[in-house]
Amino acid sequence: MSTVSTGPEPSRRAIEEFECNRLRIAAAPSAERLWNRHLTPQDRERLGGDLEAAWQRLGTAGMWRELRGCTYEQAVCEVAQLLGFLRPEDRDWLLGEFGLSVDVELAMEQAIEDGHLVLNEQLREVYWAGEQIEIDWYRHSVLWDFFWQLCRYGKAGKPVDRFAFGEHAHRDIVANQKSRLLKIEAFPTEIGVLVEPVARGSQQLHLEPFRIRVFEMSGLDDLVEWHP
Repeated sequence: MSTVSTGPEPSRRAIEEFECNRLRIAAAPSAERLWNRHLTPQDRERLGGDLEAAWQRLGTAGMWRELRGCTYEQAVCEVAQLLGFLRPEDRDWLLGEFGLSVDVELAMEQAIEDGHLVLNEQLREVYWAGEQIEIDWYRHSVLWDFFWQLCRYGKAGKPVDRFAFGEHAHRDIVANQKSRLLKIEAFPTEIGVLVEPVARGSQQLHLEPFRIRVFEMSGLDDLVEWHP
């Protein structure tokens, strides 16, 4: 999931930060959190189906490396970010210090394979449980705008309200667009039940933030993963 560049050696600060996070994720509780919260049943099966045996054989970073085919440095950074030890921007800084960069296309492919809720702004595509949601989001552009904001706010752990759609948006816009979206046959019911009212005029997507992957356009051609 990375490309290697020939740059300067990592700074002392980066080495210290890397070592700190390497030790954090190496502990047994971190391995258990990775196994239970971030690996799919298929991932666990590939690792032999036994957490303790896999951890003893590979270590926490080694399990991720075995599954994702990345470098050891990237495995440490990615697992540390997944477990909440690193912010996404700090993960990217560390990867850059070690001459690595995130391949966005591969990251998106991996997110789809892992069954996450994946939004691709460039193509207006949405994936869930490894499959594309077959909705023409160009024809339903208003619903795309609603679902896009719902997912962004959900990833930030917040409800979306009418102010996300402009100061003159109708006070019932969120409830109305949710109702329209849920009536589309191709929209997964298992996502629909996760969208719940929080207060009058607001709704929140109650899905773990790490499972909501938003890839947005930056400039004319660049696709980047958005983080709150």
